[in-house]
Amino acid sequence: MKTILTLGVGFWLGRQLYINYDKQEALQREAKIKKRLTSFLETNGFSKAELKKYSNKIIG
Repeated sequence: MKTILTLGVGFWLGRQLYINYDKQEALQREAKIKKRLTSFLETNGFSKAELKKYSNKIIG
């Protein structure tokens, strides 16, 4: 009984750690993509207001 409980807690804890890690990775990827998008829009002559508008519209 204790073994099953320990395995269950271990599984749950590992899953929580993986979910948090996955969220961090997703946020980092999103920040990198947003940075690339804004630099692309900047080089094509968009204003600061348009940069924010379009980057928020495209990425979310």
